[in-house]
Amino acid sequence: YDLLVTGVGGTGVITVGALITMAAHLEGKGASVLDFTGFAQKFGPVLSYIRIADSPDKLNQVRIDTQRADALIGCDLVVSSSPQASGTYRAGHPRAGVNTAEMSTADFVRHRDASLHATARINAIREIVGKDRLATLGANRLAEELLGNTIYANVLLLGFAWQQGLVPVSLDAM
Repeated sequence: YDLLVTGVGGTGVITVGALITMAAHLEGKGASVLDFTGFAQKFGPVLSYIRIADSPDKLNQVRIDTQRADALIGCDLVVSSSPQASGTYRAGHPRAGVNTAEMSTADFVRHRDASLHATARINAIREIVGKDRLATLGANRLAEELLGNTIYANVLLLGFAWQQGLVPVSLDAM
């Protein structure tokens, strides 16, 4: 099972990957995570390639091949719709849970008035994965409202993705 988690540095993307792979480990499954972090540690792009198999010997590489992702947990619209991330999506195949929050990336330092084109980015992901294969959530808004801080947004999104069936581990393991 190939799961891609995308987001920006400093928001917990790597933590989400670690939680998923530890849950798989607790169930006796094989699991690997390969984190690609952007140029900057804070607000640069982060992609976590997570691979889960019934046993460790069934995993022979850690990176997700082109058009092979089974699921996406999109913690950020910009990174989730980037060429590097969307290259792992195959038309009509992956299922996706994506945060709809508009968050500034490092590029906004140079281009303060840039638009995220949020609707266009969501539509681009929907076009690839399919209309019925994309679930969205305003995770930042919910985290702020329910927990008092947006720092919890990505872990909240992980729970949402698990509820959508995107994370192949049990509730007990999570």
